[in-house]
Amino acid sequence: MKNILKAIGVVAFLATATVSAQQTPTQAFWRQNLDMINPAYAGSTGKTEINVVGYKNEWTGIADAPSTQFMSAHGSFNENVGIGLSIMQDQVFIQQETNIFANFSYKLPIGDAANLYLGLKAGGSFFNVDFSRLATSDPLNTQGNVRNFNPNFGLGAYYKADKYFVSLAAPRLLKAERFEEVNGLAQDASDALEASLGAGYFYKLNDKFTIIPAIMARYVDGAPIGIDANLSARFMNKFEIGGNYRLNDSFSALFSFEVAEMLDLGFAYEFVTSDVSEYTKGGPEFMLKVKF
Repeated sequence: MKNILKAIGVVAFLATATVSAQQTPTQAFWRQNLDMINPAYAGSTGKTEINVVGYKNEWTGIADAPSTQFMSAHGSFNENVGIGLSIMQDQVFIQQETNIFANFSYKLPIGDAANLYLGLKAGGSFFNVDFSRLATSDPLNTQGNVRNFNPNFGLGAYYKADKYFVSLAAPRLLKAERFEEVNGLAQDASDALEASLGAGYFYKLNDKFTIIPAIMARYVDGAPIGIDANLSARFMNKFEIGGNYRLNDSFSALFSFEVAEMLDLGFAYEFVTSDVSEYTKGGPEFMLKVKF
């Protein structure tokens, strides 16, 4: 079964002979890690937050299946300015992509209990494709490692009120392309235009129990619109349990808890509902965040 899927991947690369950037990898804990998508989120929590480690294995049991590791940090530089840094590495089969971006935000107070944050993201994506791993006689596997770097930037807005939030972001505004000829074969790496719109509401039943519905829509040029719908219950402001549904793709069960008001631990498991479910049930996701 693994060999069948690997062969499919080889055929796809031989058919296109290109390297194309995918959308920012999706996460079950997207609401807790909005700084990975929206630069305006930097500094909005009033704390310095360091996502020490984030990890997602998308299809357990399939060799060279998509996996993602990410780290991020953000906080307030002063009363109105937030700064942050995000690093994400996404790997599937012979392709590896590493995104490194700096985030900046500026707070505009709106009323007594609401703020509008405007953000800028700047950085780029490193691409590395190891064609030598293709077990074929095609000239592609003589290319060795093909590397490229695409600079990019993004914009974002984040509105935070007492009981709800709205996030609008375009983390990749440039549809940048890099072309290179290697041994007579043209290779290219590209960033597709990407945008997202999300919102969430904190419905407080009492001092110990809060229901949090949230939704995120993602648009990537050339791909179907993706929608994540999330519903969580928070207990005593420390424990959170819930689920996330990704349209035509998967659903996730997630759990997180706060330790001593400075450490968040989270675990989720994503169950695949797409055609890939014939080969795998899904995969886990982990989160470890320090706050001070």
